Amino acid sequence: MHIYAFGSVCRGEIDHGSDIDMLACIKGGEPPIDAKQFSIYTYDKLQELWRVGNPFVWHLHFESKLVFSCDGSDFLSGLGVPAKYQEIEFDLAKFRELFDGAVAALLAGAENSIFNLSCVFLAVRNAAMCYSIYCGKAEFSRYSALNVEPVLPVSRNVYEILVRARLLSSRGYGSLISKQEVAAVVEVIDVIRLWMDRLEENTNETRI
Repeated sequence: MHIYAFGSVCRGEIDHGSDIDMLACIKGGEPPIDAKQFSIYTYDKLQELWRVGNPFVWHLHFESKLVFSCDGSDFLSGLGVPAKYQEIEFDLAKFRELFDGAVAALLAGAENSIFNLSCVFLAVRNAAMCYSIYCGKAEFSRYSALNVEPVLPVSRNVYEILVRARLLSSRGYGSLISKQEVAAVVEVIDVIRLWMDRLEENTNETRI
């Protein structure tokens, strides 16, 4: 077994809303560790993901630190650089579908606005993250959409509402979101949609 930390703790961005992301690499079978506390992958699965340039392994490549090794080796480091990320069109379409569904529910006045805002955040952050990997300037933070080019053209205050929604929805942490703050996000939905369109257009242009 090899165990790694990855994510915000390795970026130096950890705060009260952060969790500690841990990866366990195993041979197979029933792992002797808590699956709720670790992302568990077999060595074979990680090698496969490395061969296809999956975004998760690019994350591990840039932002993982070895915590435990059964034999003194660094398994992930030994895999070298992942293959070029190729599934950008598919992934952007997937995140666009998530965005559109969350926005539709949000505009319909559904009571679970925090969950829907959280889904908007996931769509935006993950689209920016995958786009950054594709462009060769990987960006994995919560604020990836504000750190890529083209930058998401919304204020940091509005983006922070989306971040808070994610933390509330996934971890039950943070201050509640007011109706006025929900309305502030709704006001920029079209701006976000156009930005996502631009990511897709830029990707298509580079494929030609």
